[in-house]
Amino acid sequence: MKQKLVTYFDCESTSGRASTACCLSVSYITCDINNNFKIINSLSGTINSKFKKSRPFEVDAMLAHNIPIDKIENEKNSNAELVDKWDKAFRELSDMGSIFCGFNNFNYDNILLNNSLFINLKFPFIINKEQWDLLPAIRAASVFAPGSLNYELNAKGNTSYKLQSMLRANNIIPKKEHDSYEDTLSTLKLSKLLKDKAPQIFDAALALRRKIDVLPKIKKEEIFCWHESYFRTRIFCGTLLGDTIFPGWFYLFDLRKNPDEILSLNIQDLKSDLSNSKIKYIRTLKSNRAPIILDKKFSALDDDYKELGMKEIKRRFNLIKNNKEELSSKIKLIQEEKYNDKQEINQDELRPEEKIYTLNITAEERNLANNFNLNPNPKEKKNIYNKFKRDDVKLLAKMRVFDNFDEDVFCEVFSRREYKTLKKEIADLILDTSNSPSPFTKIPEQQARIDTLRVIAEKSEDEFKINQLNSFDRYLEDMKNKFLQAS
Repeated sequence: MKQKLVTYFDCESTSGRASTACCLSVSYITCDINNNFKIINSLSGTINSKFKKSRPFEVDAMLAHNIPIDKIENEKNSNAELVDKWDKAFRELSDMGSIFCGFNNFNYDNILLNNSLFINLKFPFIINKEQWDLLPAIRAASVFAPGSLNYELNAKGNTSYKLQSMLRANNIIPKKEHDSYEDTLSTLKLSKLLKDKAPQIFDAALALRRKIDVLPKIKKEEIFCWHESYFRTRIFCGTLLGDTIFPGWFYLFDLRKNPDEILSLNIQDLKSDLSNSKIKYIRTLKSNRAPIILDKKFSALDDDYKELGMKEIKRRFNLIKNNKEELSSKIKLIQEEKYNDKQEINQDELRPEEKIYTLNITAEERNLANNFNLNPNPKEKKNIYNKFKRDDVKLLAKMRVFDNFDEDVFCEVFSRREYKTLKKEIADLILDTSNSPSPFTKIPEQQARIDTLRVIAEKSEDEFKINQLNSFDRYLEDMKNKFLQAS
């Protein structure tokens, strides 16, 4: 059987928000899923790094992964070196045809990878060719293949889908929790268990890992099932309605809703119905999220659809099919108006670090960026920098040097004045005491969090936690003092 490579990966970082985080550790394990998930050691590894100079950490993220401050500070790699090695390894794996997978990677690890590449003047989205996420598949198995896997209940009595919970429930015991390598290995083992216990769900999870395959699939199926998870995981049965205002996103119609109730509505009445209906019958499918699409027969697992019966479901489908173009156009106009209203309200100027989807770095800038990153000569680095035409790109270049080299090296490339100006700009961001949103974690906010957690730890006489929090406080206080003179 032909080899099929899947690279499982996991990151530990400085923040629960991937867009503001600095990756401290990334592990990846490549296996051949057609050969009983055999691990290919030469295509696996772990990369660790120091903190970035400009990025404070979030206390709760540090408590979660439990990596000591001194260990991070003594790592050999700067954060830029971690990103360079990460970029090289994943590009090579992508070129080999590897599929990439994590646990909740669509909502965190992928964002962290893409953002880390972008702010280091590298091309993001290097794993977008073929990727999927184990978490939605685990959720899907709970409703489409009940009994295949074991699940715990959380404090509210709902099914818990957190990685550590799933590992406990299914007797997968890692050597250490919240460790990038152990979480990666555990994700691989949980994936293998899913394939063994619910092969149809596993196959469906991989089937649409390429976004170009999504539209042909949902067109061909006509009536199909999918799942969504918010407070709980639910089965949906419906059909493709049409394109959204965003490329690669599609409107689906939930056949719980009787089309007879809405097809005759004008656009204003439809808008009101969409806002007030208890059944949110217009759903959105994103082709870049490896959706899990299953046969319509699975609708019988849901009481609503079971009560409707397949005959009524098909009748409703035919009504939508015959009126699809008109209804789709109305929905699109309503959503476009809603989106434009929202855009008018949100006019805050973004920093360069936040412009991953809007900066649109050109091929010329990309070539210059590669040369800038690779060239060790300060004078030549400055010459390359001077060829950048846009201030946003220039600031990203300066930030890369600031974060990963000392003051003297920075001033060899730029100047002492530029160093002081940039340091003050960073100080204003990380020492900010307001509640305004920022792409940078703020030190005062994190020190306040330490104070709260320290009171709790002292009441429970948790000496280990107290010492841990004190080490965090010392690091942040030292960082604050370094930037106070510049603010």
